[in-house]
Amino acid sequence: MSALAMRPSLFESLGGGPTLDDVLVGAWEGLTAHRTVECPVCGEEMAPEYGVHARPIGGCCGDCGCTIS
Repeated sequence: MSALAMRPSLFESLGGGPTLDDVLVGAWEGLTAHRTVECPVCGEEMAPEYGVHARPIGGCCGDCGCTIS
């Protein structure tokens, strides 16, 4: 088996924890529902950010400055 085939993907869970995809999708779903979510980087609060319309266009962490868009 090649080293590439043995490498886990971002969509596969190792050890029963959430995948990167699970974490980001969960944060995005919360932000689009106009809720404050846990920052996937530092665990602090990430608030929705808005553009010119009523729908959130992403989120920004008030602690570490990480953004999702």
